[in-house]
Amino acid sequence: MQSGGSLQVALSLLSEWNAGHKEHQYFIFLSPQLAPLIDEKLFDSNFHFYYFDKNPTYTTFTALTFHRGLTALERAINPDTVFTVFGPALWKPKSNHIVGFANGYYLFDDSDYIRKKVLTGFLQRTKYYVRRFLIFRQLKKEAATYWVETIIAKKRLEQLFAPNIKIEVVGNTYGASFKNKALDESSSNNLFNLLYLTAYYPHKNIEIIPKVIVELKKRNVSCCFLLTLSNAVFNKIFDSETDKNYVQNLATISPDDAARVYQCCDAVFVPSLLETFSANYPEAMKSNKPILTSDLDFAHQICGDAALYFNPINEHDIADKIELLMSNKSFQEHLIAEGQQQLLKLETPESRADKLMRLIEQSCG
Repeated sequence: MQSGGSLQVALSLLSEWNAGHKEHQYFIFLSPQLAPLIDEKLFDSNFHFYYFDKNPTYTTFTALTFHRGLTALERAINPDTVFTVFGPALWKPKSNHIVGFANGYYLFDDSDYIRKKVLTGFLQRTKYYVRRFLIFRQLKKEAATYWVETIIAKKRLEQLFAPNIKIEVVGNTYGASFKNKALDESSSNNLFNLLYLTAYYPHKNIEIIPKVIVELKKRNVSCCFLLTLSNAVFNKIFDSETDKNYVQNLATISPDDAARVYQCCDAVFVPSLLETFSANYPEAMKSNKPILTSDLDFAHQICGDAALYFNPINEHDIADKIELLMSNKSFQEHLIAEGQQQLLKLETPESRADKLMRLIEQSCG
C-alpha cells in the first residue's frame, strides 16, 4: 500500500470502523507507508496493530520473510476473514480473503494512454503484458471475493477472471478529513489557483502543465498551479525554463491535511490520462470547488455535469478551458452546484465503510 490514494482509503476505513463497528476485533497489518500515519491512541482496545518494516517486493528474501510472518500471525490470530484494501497482497491466507483492486494501469490495457504511451515497442509490450499476466494470476490465487470502485472495473475484471466470480462494487469517496467543514484558507499569491493533489505517476500527465504555462503566458493569462510533489520530481519537471510564477509546489501532504489544502485553491485541476476512480473529484465537490478535468470516460462517470472537460494532451484546449473558467464566476458557481448534486450519488466515508463491513460479515457467514 504505497500510493496516496490507497493510504487515504485505508485510513478512512480504519477511522470509520473504529467509530461505528465496535463489535469486532481488528488485527491490522501495517505497511511501512501506512504505519507513520497511524496514532494507536485514537483507536479502541479492539484494534491490534502489527508493523512490517519492509515491502515484500524489495527482494526475494523480504518476500519470503513477509509471507512467513503473515502466515504465522494468521495461525496465532485465527481470523474469520482477511481483508486486503488493494491487492494483490502477495500472500494467500487460509481464511476467507477479500481483496480490493484499483490498478487501472493494468486493468485497462485498451485505453488510449496504454496503447499510445506504454505499448510503444516490442520490448515495452512484452514487459507490460508479462507483468500484467503475473499480477492477475496472483490476484486470482488469493481470494474468492473481490471489491472494485466502479462498474467498468467490475466488468473488466469479470472478463479477465470469470463471469461467476464474486466482485462487489463499492465506490471511492473523500477522506475522513473532509467530513467536517475545513477552515477557509486562501493562498497568499492573489492569483487564480488550480490544485492538482497527486503523487507522481506517468499517467497523471503532470508534464502537460509546463506546456499549458507557455500557452497561458502567450495570452497574458495569470494563474498558479498548486502541486503536491516531492521536491526532486517537481524540480525535474519544472526546470529553469518554466516560469515559476505559474507554479507552486506544496510538497507531499498527509491525508489529514488534504481538506485544508483544498481551501487554498479556486478550482481543482485533474489532467490524468487513466484512472479507475480519482478521489480528487468527490474531494473537490465536498470542498465546493469547480472541477477542470480530462474529457475521458472515467471522469464523466464520476463527475457528470459537475466538471469542465478538456483534451488532456492539447495544451491549447486546456488553456482555453482555464481562461473560460477564470473569466466566468457564474459558471464556477454552476459547476459547484452541480458538484453538490453529484456528491449525493457517491459514497460517503461512512457508507463505504458500512458496505465493506457488510461484505466482510457476509464472508464469515
